[in-house]
Amino acid sequence: MLRTLVCAFSLALALAGAVILPSSPSLAGALSITDADPVAVVTIPDDWTSSKIARGIEIKSPDEEIYLWFELIAPGEIDTVQKEHNGYFDKEGVTVTGASETMKKEINGRAWSFTELKAKSSDGDSIIRYVAINPNVASGKIIMMTYWASIDGDKTHDAVMNKMIESIAFK
Repeated sequence: MLRTLVCAFSLALALAGAVILPSSPSLAGALSITDADPVAVVTIPDDWTSSKIARGIEIKSPDEEIYLWFELIAPGEIDTVQKEHNGYFDKEGVTVTGASETMKKEINGRAWSFTELKAKSSDGDSIIRYVAINPNVASGKIIMMTYWASIDGDKTHDAVMNKMIESIAFK
């Protein structure tokens, strides 16, 4: 529990610009989170892949150790999105083994909430994170970032993920 809160707090600090990552990897390729309602863009590394999905974009690390989804949704759709993701995780053989409490923070004038789930798959231990971001748009929609990674992938790609999160630019 304490590790989860420390990780979430570290991510919050990084997002607030309080953490400087020396010699961190460069990012290229700004992607609009949705074409229909471009409330924000995120910049990903050239060697990561992305594809459009119904409500946003899906991003994968080159070694497929990290899957990341950015979706623009109405607050009332959070349960629906999580059920869709749970269905996907079930098909992938992922079982949730524990969860943190949801931590809420204001970062640069926007409300963020962080929830981390411990999980297992046939490949070993995994991490699933749900991060809800209020982009302060008139539609009232939020950005739901879903993160799924192996423990090793989480460690290997930590600097890239921090840089990617810091790259989020709101319109």
